[in-house]
Amino acid sequence: MIAKNLISQIRKAKGPIFVEISNFNDVFWVQAVKSDLIEMISESFESDLETGFILDKDGYFSKDFDTE
Repeated sequence: MIAKNLISQIRKAKGPIFVEISNFNDVFWVQAVKSDLIEMISESFESDLETGFILDKDGYFSKDFDTE
């Protein structure tokens, strides 16, 4: 997802956002602070660049496998 669109979705999201943490065998979902996610995306990507992340309608933030 494009950085500015992802930031916009994070700002509009109601309720908590969960970030995927995974290794070879397990996946955990950890609640994240929205302002920290926005800051991380803003500092890591230009506003018009693809981030490789996606936020679904249920508030789950993870790797966007469709863009790779």
